[in-house]
This record gives sequence, structure tokens and C-alpha cells, in this order.
Amino acid sequence: MFVVKGLACKCLASVGATMKFLARLSRGGLGLLCVVLSGCSSQGGDTPQLPNMDVQSIMTEVGEQSCKKDFDKSDPNETPYLGCPGVAGYSLIVRRVEAGRQSIDVVDESQHAWPLNYQDYITPHMSSLDGKAEWRVATKDGKQVPIALIVRVQARENSANPEKVTGTYISVAKIGPTEMCVTARIPEGTKTEAEIHQIADSAQQSQCVPAQP
Repeated sequence: MFVVKGLACKCLASVGATMKFLARLSRGGLGLLCVVLSGCSSQGGDTPQLPNMDVQSIMTEVGEQSCKKDFDKSDPNETPYLGCPGVAGYSLIVRRVEAGRQSIDVVDESQHAWPLNYQDYITPHMSSLDGKAEWRVATKDGKQVPIALIVRVQARENSANPEKVTGTYISVAKIGPTEMCVTARIPEGTKTEAEIHQIADSAQQSQCVPAQP
């Protein structure tokens, strides 16, 4: 709610609602244009507005040719994993989480690993990564800050032919100072690249997705 020349005006979420509101004002003979400000504070749980910031994509590799193979010493089986480069002090760990399944851990600047658990949130079936990770990176006060990670997960959901890729899911994960998790699971081809970037750029305001059944 805001006031223009003594008139209480509503901050309305949609153009249609705004036009209806202005029409009611006109019929009432007020003859005053109520300016609807896009930056009004929301009430009642509307999606918060993101601050203006410069966001770009940076691609990194998650394949064996560009990553360093190592072994998990905390695992009695010393399961191998790949340590892969990232951006702005962040890196990635590509690991086998179950037989025939891959997932990613995001390693932050303090070297804390945040598992994304694709086997739970993207597909429970056999899967692999397509070889690249796309970081959405914001520039704040001249410093690059990763805000989201986009990875394509290739699923093999036909148990009779486990080598065949039956579909690809685009995983969007938010990267925050206190939480990292998958916030969107998008079947490939259902969203444009611009729409995927929009989803990623607002990921920090999104909830973590539930586990797949």
C-alpha cells in the first residue's frame, strides 16, 4: 500500500488487477492516476524482488580429461572420485553415489562439501553427467559470487537396456552461504535457455525440491 496525494493506492501484482483498480478510480470521478510502483514491498508472502546485479554464465568441465582423479580415504573401499575446477574459489567433486549413478558435491571457499544427491532429487535410475557444468555467477562489489549451478544429468531409466540414455534432466541448484541444494529438475526441451537462466538466477529464493519417488 502507498499514498499518492492523499489517496491510498494498492501495489498490485498483475497488470490486469492494476487496470481494474484504475478503472474503479476513474468511475468514482477521482480523476487521479494512481501510479503503481514495481518496487513496492510485498505483503502476504509474494516472491521477493531480486536486486539488480550483473549475472553471467561460466562453463567448467566435469569429465575425466579436465578433472583430477583421487580416492576417498574415509571410504573403506576407497571409492574414486573426480576433483573438478570451478569458479571464484569454488570447485566440484564428481562421485559415484551408487552403482551406475553419478552426483556432484559443491565445495565452497572454506572447502566444505555440499552434496547435491542427484540420485535422490533428479533420478533414482542409473545416470551420468554430460561433461559440463554451468555456473551462474553474479558480480557484487567487483567480486564474482556463484549463485547457482546448472548440470545436465543423463538418465538411463530402461532396466532392460541400461546403456541407453532415455532422457536428460537439467538440474538447477542454488549456491548460498548457508544452503546448497537442487531447486529445479527440468526435463530437457521443456524450457528455453533463457528460461533456465531465469530459474537459476532466482534459485536462492527457491525451496529445495522434494526427493523423487
